[in-house]
Amino acid sequence: MKRARDGRFETSRGTLVLIEESHDLPLVDFEMVLRSGAVHDPARLQGLTRMTWRVVRMGTARMTSRQVEENLSQLGASLSIEVTSSSVRISASVIRRNLEPLLKLVSELILEPAFRPADLGLARRETIADIVGMRDSDKSLGARAFREFLFGDHPYAHSLMGTQRTVKAISRQNLVACYEQHLTAKNTIIAIAGDIRVQDAERLVRRFFSALPKGTPPIERVPVPEMVSGRRVLIVDKPERTQTQIFAGQLGLRAGDPLVFPLSVANTAFGGTFTARLMQQVRAKRGWSYGAYSRLGQDRERDAWYMWTFPAAKDAVECLALELRMLEEWLEKGITTAEHKAVTDYLVKSHCFDIDTAVKRLSHRVEVELFGLSADHYEKYPQRIGKVTRAQANRAARNVLSSDHLAIVVVATASEVKKKLAKLPGVRSVDVVSFEQETLDIH
Repeated sequence: MKRARDGRFETSRGTLVLIEESHDLPLVDFEMVLRSGAVHDPARLQGLTRMTWRVVRMGTARMTSRQVEENLSQLGASLSIEVTSSSVRISASVIRRNLEPLLKLVSELILEPAFRPADLGLARRETIADIVGMRDSDKSLGARAFREFLFGDHPYAHSLMGTQRTVKAISRQNLVACYEQHLTAKNTIIAIAGDIRVQDAERLVRRFFSALPKGTPPIERVPVPEMVSGRRVLIVDKPERTQTQIFAGQLGLRAGDPLVFPLSVANTAFGGTFTARLMQQVRAKRGWSYGAYSRLGQDRERDAWYMWTFPAAKDAVECLALELRMLEEWLEKGITTAEHKAVTDYLVKSHCFDIDTAVKRLSHRVEVELFGLSADHYEKYPQRIGKVTRAQANRAARNVLSSDHLAIVVVATASEVKKKLAKLPGVRSVDVVSFEQETLDIH
């Protein structure tokens, strides 16, 4: 094991370990992060990575799922697993005196999964129930459809949860192969924050996680997404909608892009806060939607930038038309001097809330490793935001975004909005899919 330095060391097998000490409270947060995620799922097995780690959590040959939960309850601990397109995060939290038994439990789960057919069957049924239940959430329907409509055949379009068809196709052999592909020592980051000293962390990692498999980390070959030209509209048709969901957006940035800071300033002024333009015009002035936001996602390749509103059905088309005009004006004229000052002040001053706990600071350090960011990416965030000029923010918005090329998804009753949507300026196509349809088959 390489010697610890600045709360950072490597095990003899190449696992990176990050420590963030804080002795204010007798609590410890633990994370095991895999540097690869659901982009490795084959198209015919969407949801495989999520299913694999869901079953991993369900026990070992000596421990059932119920016993896992009982042990966690006795320790007063929490344990969750989150799968994203680019990572798997196993997160746990516990009082300091129970850290060692918790790590023993986590290591057994991670290193000795049972992959019982019965557990796979239960996880499959629960996942299918989640997929079916998602139809009741118009927001979830719209968000899922937007990503597929925007990204088309790209892996970022794939559902992390999968579809009923792909979930039913996942076998125990698929789970084992996925597990062995992702869980290697060099593909793993172990992160510990809170009431623990580096020397204790070294000892615990050596004791419980020295047996991580050597293996070869999976190679991520994700193509650069391509934006389809024109304004395209997709209606997710759901009967008797009195309220709609509207997602309108395009490709944004990859993590670490030099334009992240200036575009963050511009986007925050446009739709990132309660006082931003979108919220003021859509909600405060017209009362069309309780919320109106724009979001800038980031991943290893370009993720989505989008606007999101949820107006009443009677206001939906007019609300979208306003958003399109506002987008055009923003990109043409940029943010004002007053907006620039207000936003930079807000972002710089609010950054303290992003680093006020050890676990938040550790999360930033993990993201630096996951996305290959500069070591001081978050540490110098206030200075970098503070140096962004109004001209730089406006130039970044114009260089990255376009009002001419948009993927627009509307969850609504199609018969009430289709003709009106087709008449919006620049709209080149309007397609309709049923809310019961799991994949669009329209790109």
